[in-house]
Amino acid sequence: MYYINKIIGFVVSPVGLAIIGGAGALICARLKRQRVAKWLGWAAFVWLWLWMTPIMTWVVGVPLEREFLVDGRVPTVETFPAEDAIILLGGGMGADTNHNSYAEMSSGADRVWHAARLFKAEKAPVIVATGFYPQDTTLPLLKDFGLAEDCVSFLEARNTEEEAKGIAELLGRVDFQRRVAESQSARNRPSRGFATHREANTPSEASAESASKPRILLVTSAWHMKRARLMFEKYAPGIEVVCAPADFEHTMMAENLFSPKAILPDVNAFYLNSTAFHEWVGIVGYKLLR
Repeated sequence: MYYINKIIGFVVSPVGLAIIGGAGALICARLKRQRVAKWLGWAAFVWLWLWMTPIMTWVVGVPLEREFLVDGRVPTVETFPAEDAIILLGGGMGADTNHNSYAEMSSGADRVWHAARLFKAEKAPVIVATGFYPQDTTLPLLKDFGLAEDCVSFLEARNTEEEAKGIAELLGRVDFQRRVAESQSARNRPSRGFATHREANTPSEASAESASKPRILLVTSAWHMKRARLMFEKYAPGIEVVCAPADFEHTMMAENLFSPKAILPDVNAFYLNSTAFHEWVGIVGYKLLR
């Protein structure tokens, strides 16, 4: 299913649809359907041009991030509450290719720095890093930021659905709950949702503990947060999610909306618009299926 989703994701994307339109134009030209070929060719050209412009970033990208701004600005660490764990979703780091002794960062590496920033501000006692081989990709950068390896847990996952399911399972493990509760105790802070392993003194305390939910700071790129939150609501309903977004790339790109360059093709804009298109397809598709 994972690979099927990847194939569908490519086909239903700006570049995928442009390729389909161009191929259709060539086929129609070969079949002597010149009028149809012309319209398909122009449609593919205009479609691709639009998705390469910064103005489309304002149309499809900024709405993904807008609700996570505070008074039009990226929220600071001080505005977030102290929770039980920081969940750092993968996607910000490059793979270890054995060519570099240091962390290889991609455009979403703000996620890792933001998670480290939250941890240093004592917003949670542990970070859970997810993604492809996070111990080899994400951990080196966290260590460069001064974090000790024993404060980071790892969860290998290929997409957001697997991350949500894996986090729900991890947070339900007694050993992980005990670890977080001990870390909270060492900091003289109460552990809310991760206290289920402790003995309750009264039936009412036991009922309150069983009804409590662990609360997490979910760290991912702002443009990905809407879909990530939907995945956690679906596959990790026993967890309360506090969104802690980073990497407001679309908002930054859209600041140049009134520049003459806003309607000219831009490689960075094309990348951002493609990610936004993918997010909206995922959000709409998920809501329809749900």
